[in-house]
Amino acid sequence: MKTFFKNRYSLPALFLFFAGISFFYFRELPLSERKTSLENYAADIFSRCANTQFAPDCYDKEIPKLTDTISLEEAFEVTKLVQEKDPRYLYCHVLGHKLSYKEAARDPKNWKDVITRCPTTFCNNGCLHGALIQRFNKTYLNDEQIEELKKDLVDVCEPRGNWNPVEVERSMCYHALGHMAMYITKADIRKAIPLCDFVGTKTDGRNYVQTCTEGIFMQVYQPLEPEDFELIHSIAPGKGTVPEFCASYKNINPFSFDACRREAWPLFRQEILKPEGYLQFCSYTENRTWQYTCWAALMNIVTIALGIESGKTADIEKFCKELPENPRLPETPRETCFAHAARQFIQIDPRYADKAFEICKTADALNAGEPCFKLLIQFGRKSFHKASRDFIEYCRGFPESWKNECLNQKGSF
Repeated sequence: MKTFFKNRYSLPALFLFFAGISFFYFRELPLSERKTSLENYAADIFSRCANTQFAPDCYDKEIPKLTDTISLEEAFEVTKLVQEKDPRYLYCHVLGHKLSYKEAARDPKNWKDVITRCPTTFCNNGCLHGALIQRFNKTYLNDEQIEELKKDLVDVCEPRGNWNPVEVERSMCYHALGHMAMYITKADIRKAIPLCDFVGTKTDGRNYVQTCTEGIFMQVYQPLEPEDFELIHSIAPGKGTVPEFCASYKNINPFSFDACRREAWPLFRQEILKPEGYLQFCSYTENRTWQYTCWAALMNIVTIALGIESGKTADIEKFCKELPENPRLPETPRETCFAHAARQFIQIDPRYADKAFEICKTADALNAGEPCFKLLIQFGRKSFHKASRDFIEYCRGFPESWKNECLNQKGSF
């Protein structure tokens, strides 16, 4: 027997063989038994990660290992079960990357199909990113190949077959194309930005160029995997050279300079978690539109750091209260802070809706509630399908004075 295995099969081949048997066996289990098995997986992972320094990092490593036995969809079900045990893990964007990255690696030709299997409004749509990044990981293309690829990318984020993405999904998908553009151009930003201009400009007037361009610069400042670090190590600026670095990309498209400065926040993370540093970071521009966009974008990380990790909203509310009202602006820093903190809770996971409403109620007591509730209504319409059960349940969570406006189907979707 020992000689037989040594001569006929390598150890990796044997591993894949037995993993395939395990996967087939699991899929053949009755529904009730599969559910129990998923619950057991979740309980085991929760127990294993309980005593680690930061459990969410442990979940990010352990859950993807399950996909040798269970499907992509079932791995996300296990994730939900882990989240029920540890609500801090509702922010699971990195896990979404890893699960779809691994799934797309099984059959790179079907990477587009993996995108259509990603769950809606879950893990901040991280699943959409992983498949795109895996497909073009270390696949550097010449100019002629990029031109040919454009035909394949122009509709990758658009509805097809049974896949009908909501607006937030589409936007996140185009953002992922920005990451992908960095891979195929070997981090040549001057070649990557025009690709965003092409795929992000739609014939019906919709425009995703900004979110795609932000994906390019996010790739510069937030590498996740070893290959990401390898890709950008020779171009990534240090804290003191960000202004010079970004100035070199000014006016390549209308969003390039601001996206470059805004996405540099990881270098200034500790500063922006204080109100004075938050305002200082966005002072790189006097343009009110871009200043507002910067304040709004920074609330993504402020909300995670001050609200998600603690499970409370008190620190976020304190942060926002310390920002100026500045009546000369159409939306003040304080209003923007409350509104986009609430929006970020919904974007991370709609199960955080109660915390989002809590923030808006606090803002309301400070005469800053209207922009907060209006943004939640607008974002809800982009996050759920029109008249869906999920959308109706979402609207029913609003205070009575805002519930009917949310349910009004005449609003923009």
